[in-house]
Amino acid sequence: MKINVEKIILVCLVLLNGLFIAYWGVLAYYSQLHYDDLHFLWKMREMSVFEYVKEMYFTRSGRFVSYAINGVVSNITDALGFHQHWSMFYYALGLGMCWLVAKDFKLPVSRFGLFMGICFFYNLYILTNIDFPVFFWLCAMGYYLSFPKACLLLKYLNEEKLNWWQWLILVFLTLLIGGGGEAFTPVVLFLMFINGMYLWHSKGWAVKDTWAIPQVRRIVWVTVAMLALLAIVVVAPGNFNRMEDTSQFVHPLGVFGWLKAMANAFGMFVFFMAFYIPYYLVAFILSFYVGSKSDVQLPMTKWKMVLTLGICFVAYLLVSSLPNVYLYNGFGIQRSYTPVVFVLMLVVVSIGFIMGVGRLAKRVGWVSLIGLMALAVIMIVNIYNDTPIAKSYGRAVDERIEKLCSLHDKGQTETVTVAPLPVPYIEDVKHFVMTRLGKDTPKTVLYYISDTDTVPNEYEYHLKRVLNLDFDFVLAKEVHN
Repeated sequence: MKINVEKIILVCLVLLNGLFIAYWGVLAYYSQLHYDDLHFLWKMREMSVFEYVKEMYFTRSGRFVSYAINGVVSNITDALGFHQHWSMFYYALGLGMCWLVAKDFKLPVSRFGLFMGICFFYNLYILTNIDFPVFFWLCAMGYYLSFPKACLLLKYLNEEKLNWWQWLILVFLTLLIGGGGEAFTPVVLFLMFINGMYLWHSKGWAVKDTWAIPQVRRIVWVTVAMLALLAIVVVAPGNFNRMEDTSQFVHPLGVFGWLKAMANAFGMFVFFMAFYIPYYLVAFILSFYVGSKSDVQLPMTKWKMVLTLGICFVAYLLVSSLPNVYLYNGFGIQRSYTPVVFVLMLVVVSIGFIMGVGRLAKRVGWVSLIGLMALAVIMIVNIYNDTPIAKSYGRAVDERIEKLCSLHDKGQTETVTVAPLPVPYIEDVKHFVMTRLGKDTPKTVLYYISDTDTVPNEYEYHLKRVLNLDFDFVLAKEVHN
């Protein structure tokens, strides 16, 4: 009996994606609000979204669209009384955008198979992201949508004709990207510039003929709008007020300082990604197998295309690192590299597909199947190990809140002590390897957590405002002795 490898691969993809979703669902269910989320929550009770955006624009940051979205999310969260659905909602948004981009690809797979492949790609993207806990940080999980938004924007810019809802999405994406973040917007503008230059080149550098292309006019008008939005973000008084915090913002000095900071950014990225090579190898082999089934005609030699993709990725990493290097003199906040991980994965699967074209790959299908099974085992282990950790942390926060609310109802006014929250540490290959090499590296966590201290701190203040408490709550001093 002839075994159909493709059908077995598809079944494995369905099961693996199901395990991923189960894992995200468990972690989302036990997730808790970070202190930034608590800040938004009580602020939205005291002012409108517009008033809050205005306050932040003049005191903290110009990202007016991002703050408006966070304000709306906080209002909905307050009205519903729970927040656990947001991670899965953002997950569906990101996956949906990826599907809108990829659904028209002409590949030798069924439409359902293509969708399962896109799901696998997006799930792997979340799992192997440098700053995975951000996925459950309410006011930061939008970072995972950054490059899917850019991809969808570029797709609609290059369509010959758009219907009304595609125009609506294009306008919305322009607003989101232009007014959502001063670090990522220049990257998208750079990609649009390359896109426009390619179209200009295709018309022999003839200005009149190039302007006649509807895609070019679309790119130009979106660029103008995005530049205007970016200007509004950059000139915000809040940016300059925040930049005065020299403990947080340390700029590189001189040529050597810049070179050192860039080297640090590149080195840290490579360090984190090195531990995910086995995961990306599975995606590479699977993509290689799909490429071997394709009869596409490559526009240039394989190695030239691979070299081009490699150079483009390094250039993208350079461009995307510059704002972070300027602001933080090096690696800075890790979630700034969230879009770069997405691009890295795009390059990996693209190279896999290119290398597979024209190859006889009977055994590659079995190899990719073994890889998918190995990932399924890893996800089962993750679910088994991490569920009790997430449950312990989530319940500890819920029990503390229940205790504080009970004391409030009894008229408590004096400071009370609480037990420290359990840190949701998990086993991590990177930490295991580095400790065996004698290196002191922080342990990996499922969630970023906030806790009070032996004296009231920012987290304590925010939670107290959210719960309307008339007393402080602190950790016992012996906790730190």
